[in-house]
Amino acid sequence: MSKWAEEFFSEWQKAWSTGTAEVLEHVTEDIEYWDVTLAEPIRGKEAYGRYCDAFFEAFTGEFSKREPLIHEGDRVTEPWAFSGVNTGPIWIGLPATGRKVETHGTDIFEFRDGKVCREHSYYDVLSTLRQLGLWAPIGSRAEGAAMGLGGAVIRGRRALGSLPGLGG
Repeated sequence: MSKWAEEFFSEWQKAWSTGTAEVLEHVTEDIEYWDVTLAEPIRGKEAYGRYCDAFFEAFTGEFSKREPLIHEGDRVTEPWAFSGVNTGPIWIGLPATGRKVETHGTDIFEFRDGKVCREHSYYDVLSTLRQLGLWAPIGSRAEGAAMGLGGAVIRGRRALGSLPGLGG
């Protein structure tokens, strides 16, 4: 592992445990951010800053490294852990739950001139939703009902798709 990458990600994790201004010091003006919860990537430092603001409004906590970094050329993979509390509205305006969250993820970064120009973030969204009380626990009746409803929707779409003029 390169010393540069280790130092960068030590500072990156501190920034993500501090606030938006600190995070933005480490990204390019044209940053592109991909996240498993987003329909489209976030493009540009201003939009990324709004995303960071929303995160810091929603959660208080800190990031840490959970596995060694993988560094090759201008790309680095960072396996991370986050431990925090939901203290403000999340995603689409859902109210704070006040619940603790512990989640793991891995981000893949591309760098230009020592700053992040592209980031892809992968993490267990469903586990996070369960910890926040926004998704039914594994094996619960509510989860069974939700999965049953999902199956009915899939079967219904298939049935409608097989009818002339009603493509799925």
